[in-house]
Amino acid sequence: MMKSQNITLILYPIALLCVLITVHILVGTISIPIPSVNAQRDFNTALGISLLTCYFLFALRYIHRKVAQNLDKMLEMNRQYQSFYYHRSEISRKFKQHLIWSTSIGFIMPIVYMVAEGVITRINEPEVFFIAVTAIPFWVLTSLFCLQILTNSQYLRTLSKVVERESLSKQISVLQNLLTFGLTTAFTSLFAMAIMPVFWINQPVHVSDLTVIFIFGTSFSLIVLWPMLQLIRRLKSLSQQLIAANEQEITKLIQSADSNKASRKIEELLNEMERYKAPLTRGHAVYLNFCFLPLPFSWLLLSVVEFSFTY
Repeated sequence: MMKSQNITLILYPIALLCVLITVHILVGTISIPIPSVNAQRDFNTALGISLLTCYFLFALRYIHRKVAQNLDKMLEMNRQYQSFYYHRSEISRKFKQHLIWSTSIGFIMPIVYMVAEGVITRINEPEVFFIAVTAIPFWVLTSLFCLQILTNSQYLRTLSKVVERESLSKQISVLQNLLTFGLTTAFTSLFAMAIMPVFWINQPVHVSDLTVIFIFGTSFSLIVLWPMLQLIRRLKSLSQQLIAANEQEITKLIQSADSNKASRKIEELLNEMERYKAPLTRGHAVYLNFCFLPLPFSWLLLSVVEFSFTY
């Protein structure tokens, strides 16, 4: 079952990418050799929009699956199985609302971008017209992706407060799951930014492009990095509380009369302290390192691509 789900996760984005690339090749937007500066700009825009549109479709589906998994884990830890469908319907309601907003943005932003880039006068050209048309799903999915990251992360953080009355070890487990989700979101965001250099193959970086990068980068920092720092701070505090409480309990057990029972309990407490003494697990560190890889790799790849176009 999982194998089938993984296939469908990437099947639709790949199919969409094939359709978009085929349309641009037929229209002539994506073709080699590239005869002029305008043709290079059209080529970059068509390729970049196609790649990012399909990536955001994949990322949305992937994040939705991760949200469902985290939601299920938190409700399971708190023994609130009956609440799963309620929370899922709330997330679905937010998604429909965001879809309406994103659709509006999707029709507005291509016009704004063409005016800012000075290509609105070329709208009668088939290449520019089809770029404008394919930019609509690009902006819809881009804005939907950002809104969904904001809402889903906030919703899961709100749900994490439900377990505040549970044991410290259970709270730490829930927050560690949320941190894993946050780092996954960070990686997907950074990977989207890593695709953006495609827009500048053999082209200078324009002010409007820098503005988009700045907005996306700022949103990324506010939506992903800051909540993760808060989670790490809270995990560290809970870990210190657990260690202090266990040490106090161990001291009492050592002074107790029943040595056999006390030794078993002390061993359990020591194992718990060892397990939760660090707020970041090895898996979190791996995810965090992965977050720094896409950007330098993408610029290196861009240099290789530009070299191939030049020579």
